[in-house]
Amino acid sequence: MTEPVRDAYDENAELYASLVLGELDTDTQLTRALAVFAEIAARQHGPVVDLGCGPGHVVDHLCELGVTTIGYDLSPGQIEQARMTFPGRQFHVGDLTALEHPDDSLGGIVSRHSIIHLDPTTLGGVSAEWMRALEPGAPVFVSFFGSRSVGAHGIPFDHKVVTAYELFPSVVAQHLSDAGFTAIDIDATPIPEGGRPFDHAIVLARKGHG
Repeated sequence: MTEPVRDAYDENAELYASLVLGELDTDTQLTRALAVFAEIAARQHGPVVDLGCGPGHVVDHLCELGVTTIGYDLSPGQIEQARMTFPGRQFHVGDLTALEHPDDSLGGIVSRHSIIHLDPTTLGGVSAEWMRALEPGAPVFVSFFGSRSVGAHGIPFDHKVVTAYELFPSVVAQHLSDAGFTAIDIDATPIPEGGRPFDHAIVLARKGHG
């Protein structure tokens, strides 16, 4: 599955950047949630990683909030866009399902609309991998297209770039809980009229202190 996703984002790197680079100027749900995340992450020791960072605007935003953040993306084309747009920030090609960081080393994880391209049956393993890499107390921020019924969880849809899956927020939260995350908060806001029939879903959680 990774090769089709990588190749599609490579082919559409400039288009995707043009679609999302300005979203922080208008998406108040996102900026509020990122502010809460950054406040928690700032208390940690390790860096934050943005997994599926795209053209790098969220990495830049979190750095501006005072949180050292590194961007990773499966697509070299996306990383090229990010490095051109934000040359002072750190970006690397990387896989959100296999982090090249030691146990208990990260101060936070952001994953914005990147898990939507994964086989939904793998989300439990991804949550466990994130749990492994985070420091105790560190936050995780996950956003995705939220389905409005549990029965629709995992149904594929025609994403602008490559096939994606709608995800029911409570199921995503349960995977995080099963992996050991606590303080789980779900925020689901309807997409404006005329948009896709999903919610903008955000799940915030924290790794327990053990």
